[in-house]
Amino acid sequence: MPLSRRYFISSLTAATLAVHLTAAELEPVIVGSGAFRYRFNDHWAKLPPQIKWGLTHGVVVDQRGFVHVFHTSRADSPSKDCVVVFDPNGNFVRSWGEQFFGGAHGFDLIVEDGREILYVTDLQKGLFKMTLDGQPLWHVAKPDWYAGKDLKYRPSNVAVAPDGDVYLSDGYGSYYIHHFRRDGRYVRTFGGPGEAAGQTQHPHGLFVDRRGSEPLLVIGENDPKGEKPGRLQALSLDGEHRRFLPTPVRSPRHFDQQGKLAVIPDLDARVTLVDENYRTVANLGDGWTNKTEVRTLRTKTSDQFTPGKFVCPHDAAFAADGSIFIAEWVAYGRLVKLEKI
Repeated sequence: MPLSRRYFISSLTAATLAVHLTAAELEPVIVGSGAFRYRFNDHWAKLPPQIKWGLTHGVVVDQRGFVHVFHTSRADSPSKDCVVVFDPNGNFVRSWGEQFFGGAHGFDLIVEDGREILYVTDLQKGLFKMTLDGQPLWHVAKPDWYAGKDLKYRPSNVAVAPDGDVYLSDGYGSYYIHHFRRDGRYVRTFGGPGEAAGQTQHPHGLFVDRRGSEPLLVIGENDPKGEKPGRLQALSLDGEHRRFLPTPVRSPRHFDQQGKLAVIPDLDARVTLVDENYRTVANLGDGWTNKTEVRTLRTKTSDQFTPGKFVCPHDAAFAADGSIFIAEWVAYGRLVKLEKI
């Protein structure tokens, strides 16, 4: 049956509009300015159909440029693997780690004696030291320091010192920092709840900053009630207070460092870059409106997110070319590549 002229024209117009909309949606959004400009790409990773993102809590980049993402998975995901690995082009390589289903949180990669090592923090199962393909080297479920103490324990993240010593933050438990040797032997505990210098209030993320004359343990602290801005505190590697750092932060979650630059994913909808003096050099993708709107948006699917705007950045990792990967604490997961321009 021949098509009417009106039907043909209306169909052609709709098709043309769809093409234009698709082109507009695919047009890259640029964030930042000057020396810190990035293409905002939240469709970089090609997730296989057997894996459904849960909360994308962690991300690291290995020496080959492979990107490892740590997520909680979902009850309706055919595969419950919580570590998903992509090649430098975003193609799926492999997955593993179903034992971290629901508890996947902290994720850090170091090079130790020429070998790449993962530190994995599970909110329920504690701290694991593992090979890059998921073989366990040691596991501390809960430091013995808690024995006989009526204290909650729910660890969030780790940092590793130049000598391999490990610092574990009890960020969702009792707010202490635990120090271990590289073989998992316990050394000491310091910090604890409070706002005074040396106390650590909701210490969610941390890293060892080697950029100055003395390595410093930098803690990303947060107001447990979410009513006041967070802060950055620098301690010695023995846990002694050195100073509060000047960077304005809202809700700092973790850190990564490349050369003189450090990145701070901030749960309140932005990513901050700082220099070695903790001066802000760029705030990227700031999607903040108010807490109610942002926390509601994080429960939605990604097609409701604004391109170029973050919702709840939770972890960050530099690639060798200066690009930055951001894992977001949103209900259906989101991995953003900030492609360095």
